[in-house]
Amino acid sequence: MKKLILATALLLPLSAMSMTLDKSRLYMGGSYSNIDIQSDGVSVDLSTLSVVGGFRVNRFVALEGRLGQGQSKGNLGGAVVEVDRYVGLNLVGTYPLGDENFRLYGSLGYNDIELTGSIPGFSISGSADSVNYGLGISYVVGPLEYRIGYENFYDKDNVKADGYTITVNYTF
Repeated sequence: MKKLILATALLLPLSAMSMTLDKSRLYMGGSYSNIDIQSDGVSVDLSTLSVVGGFRVNRFVALEGRLGQGQSKGNLGGAVVEVDRYVGLNLVGTYPLGDENFRLYGSLGYNDIELTGSIPGFSISGSADSVNYGLGISYVVGPLEYRIGYENFYDKDNVKADGYTITVNYTF
């Protein structure tokens, strides 16, 4: 009898953990972002592709990570600029809009963006981090979620990087 109680006591937390880590809470996808970087009255448009992964804490809140890379180069004040890498960690809140398929979402998190700027004969790279936030709408069909929204990726030191992001996630 003692062995049964001991086994139950050991297995009960594991069964609760397996319910907490329900497969339908994990998701992965990809996103495309068009980022407008403005500094000292000049601006450049760049694009990134990112891998997205997340865990839904409940039906309203998720933790989400992104890892991206630049897909375009632009001209900023005579220098060629490109995004080398983009890393983000966000808290994403969602709210159903009447129908469970349409949802309003907001995100708040932290970004680190590495850029390279070059002119003939000279190149410089650097990274910058900032709080980020976004707002948009999503549509869910079965295991797929489609999102489109505005995001502010960086805003400090007289530099602002914002734009729109299109994301498609698959829920496992």
